[in-house]
Order: sequence, then structure tokens, then C-alpha cells
Amino acid sequence: MKDKNYFLSKAQENYPELIYTDITPDITDFTAVSGDSIILDLGQHAVGHFSFSFDRVNVFVDAPVRLSIKFGEDMREINDDFSQYKGVLSETWLQEEIINIDFPQRVTMNRRFACRFIKITVEKANRPIKLFDFSFRASTSADISALSPSGSKDDLLRKIDNVAANTLKECMQTFFEDGPKRDRRLWIGDLRLEALTDYYTFNNLEIVRRCLYLFAAGECNKLGFLPSFVYETPYYHSGETYIEDYALLYVVAVCDYYEHSKDTDTLNDLIDICKSQLDSFYATLDKNLIATRQDGWFAFIDWCPGLEIMTSLQGVYIYTLERFADLLKAIGDDDFEKYKSILLKVRSACRKYLYDENKKAFVNSLDNNQLSVHSQIWMILGGVIDGEKAVNLLSECLEDRTAKQPCTPYMHHYVVEAMLKLGLNETAVQYIKNLWGGMVVLGADTFWEAYVPDDPDFSPYNDRMINSLCHAWSCTPLYFIRKYRL
Repeated sequence: MKDKNYFLSKAQENYPELIYTDITPDITDFTAVSGDSIILDLGQHAVGHFSFSFDRVNVFVDAPVRLSIKFGEDMREINDDFSQYKGVLSETWLQEEIINIDFPQRVTMNRRFACRFIKITVEKANRPIKLFDFSFRASTSADISALSPSGSKDDLLRKIDNVAANTLKECMQTFFEDGPKRDRRLWIGDLRLEALTDYYTFNNLEIVRRCLYLFAAGECNKLGFLPSFVYETPYYHSGETYIEDYALLYVVAVCDYYEHSKDTDTLNDLIDICKSQLDSFYATLDKNLIATRQDGWFAFIDWCPGLEIMTSLQGVYIYTLERFADLLKAIGDDDFEKYKSILLKVRSACRKYLYDENKKAFVNSLDNNQLSVHSQIWMILGGVIDGEKAVNLLSECLEDRTAKQPCTPYMHHYVVEAMLKLGLNETAVQYIKNLWGGMVVLGADTFWEAYVPDDPDFSPYNDRMINSLCHAWSCTPLYFIRKYRL
């Protein structure tokens, strides 16, 4: 079994080169006194460092000048009053800095920001001052020159494709970040979706390998699951959060990678870890082969308030089993029969114990008899139900306002995946247009972390101001548009 140092060395071998672009805002200079402010527009969402020059106007500045500099992914964020923030995440993620400048100089802000707009307010200056030569140095590891047109004949789908590509580009730094404004770490759930989209855009296999190895180096919990996120700055650290559906989806991400690259060296490095994730989850099954809750575990599925997750989690397990069994068969691994047998038995158990014949849906006591789109989607993706019965189930559940509905583009991705699995291509196109197209209509440069059309202020963190407006798990409509030629 390879150790942490081996995996970290492989991750370092695949360290991507950052590409820098200097962006000049729409305004070139600003003469001001105390209380004056200005808003700069970069013309595009960007991730990087802001700099400007500061000088006197006529009389020498004989006391420090205090500036407030606010960075916004959209104008609403620029206009928000951060002092009113009531969210559950730290307010230090809100992008506003107070700086004091002692004398005329070139100022480069040390912190990295994600923004399109920059608001500069002169909080205090005892003499008129001039700010000029504004510049924003943007970074990404995505090579834009490698990006080809989507080929779609639909104007809205082309716009969605463009915004999705920009979303992925902004999140591709030295690894796949979940959001360049907030968190700035590598999560398995985001990694899987970013990698899928990368294969149809920049095809940067280096960064995918790096991310897979970074997780392989992480410390598993007592149940044997990989950590759900990792940091690389200022040093490598694997997070203390362990999300069971993410641990399973790591296996799917490895399957995706091998299917796309046929890189047997990387697969051989990671295959034992993949087996261990499935074996660890198998240990949580009861005598009926249904997952049971474990002390200290957590499953994500979606940020939908009040969502019960056990049926969905079981579906993620079956989905992963099927993908992994197919991989083992393709490479001639002796364990193929083992995992295929488990797959068939667990799938049968789901039909027996999790499906309600009267309600014609996956509603059961494990989820307190809750009806959710999530449960139906994951049972469809896991192959527990298919054909016309699955089509009717999906349609009815999406239209049922009493059912729990997806709240994040992350879960919406799997809804679209289920539609395409069932051959509902036109339905999938309309779903993409309604969800991601809705953000485009609202002026999105990049796709958002959470979007509920009927509730524009929805936030998983109890305050919209902390939401990320450029979030990795939102980039996948491009994957669907290009792979399925929508």
C-alpha cells in the first residue's frame, strides 16, 4: 500500500502552471477627498490581485490615508451592507478591506479576491488624493486557447456553455477550488463535476490527477472513509469532515478519469483506495443490505432544508458500485465478480425495502416517509428503477410541490444526468435552460453556488451575502451540452 508521502509527491509532480492576465478596469484614475467613492468594472469575473497607484493632488499628504476597498462578484454584493450580515459562516469571507497608506506609492493588495466590481471609498484623507493606474492581475490554470466552441445551435445553450466555461476557469487554480471567493479548498463533490467539465473544455488531465492524489494522501476516519476536503496552503492538510456520499463519489471520479484518459499508472495507484471506500460502506449495511446511520458520519446530497438522506445515500452507493464494477470488468480485475454480485443483491434489496408500491415512489421509514426528488433521482441513477416506470416517477415527483426539491446546481446536475439516462434529452434541455438559463437571464458572469428561482435570497448559510456567485459544482451544463450534443 502506497503511503501519504508517495501520493503527495505524485500530486506535486502534477502541479499546474498558473496563467496570468492583467485586466484594466473601465476607469483609469480617481481624484477624491474624504467620503468620495468609485466603482470599477473589470468587465468580467476575475480571480487574482488588485493594485493601484496613490499620490497627492497638489499639497503633500501629511497623514495616512484610509481606504475601504470592497470586492463584489456582482453589483448587488457591492451595494450590500456587510455590517448587517447574520449568516452562520464567518463574516471574514465577506470581501472588504480597510487599508491605511502612509505616503505616495504603488499599492498591491496581498490577499486574493474573486470579483467583477471593485468599490473604493476614501474613508479619511486630510488632503485631496489621486488614485490611478488600476490593475487586476487574474490567475487561472485553464488554457483558454484550448477551448473550442460548443457547437450548439441554440443561442441560450451557447450562452450557458460560455458562462459554465468561465465558472470552471475561475475555479481552476493550483487545484480545483470549490469557490474562489469562499472556502477555496478542494472538495470531492466539486472535484468530480469539475473534472467532467474539464474533459470537454480545457482537458487539463494534470490538475485532475493532482486532485485525485491529494485526496489519496488524506487521513481516513475510523470508518475508513476519505476526508471530504483538503487544503494545500500554506501546507497540506486534510479536513476533519467526512461525507459518505463524497467518499463514494471519489471512486466515481477515478472511474471517470480512467474512462477518459486510459491512464493505467494512476489507476493502479488509486484502485486499492477505491476498493476500500466501497468496502467501508458495505460495512454500514444491515442484514437486509440497507445502509444504517453511523456515529459521527455525515452525508450531504444537497443543501435542501430538512432533507432526509438515507435513500439517496443508498442510491449513491449503488451508482458507485455499478461504475466501479464496469471499470473492473474493463481492466480484467479479479474482484469484478465480487462487486457485481454485491451490486445486484443491494439493488434488489432497495426494490424490496425502500420502494412503496402504493405511492409508486421511494418513500420509506428510513427517511421518515419523506418524498424527495433526491431519493427518486439516486434510485434511478443506481438502476433500481428504469424504463417507463422511472420516467413517470421522475415527472410526477418534479411536479409535486409537496416533495423536497433540489436547491443547488450540484443536485440539479444529477437530475439532468438521470433525465439523460432515461433518454429524456428534450426534457433535460428545458431543465438546463430553466435552471442555469435563469441565472444567465439575471446577468450571471459565472454560475452560483445556490439558485432557487422562486426564492432569489435562498442561502444554505442563512444570509445571501455569503453565497458564492462562482462555484465549481455549477459548471456542468457545459458537460451535458458538449457530451450529448444538445
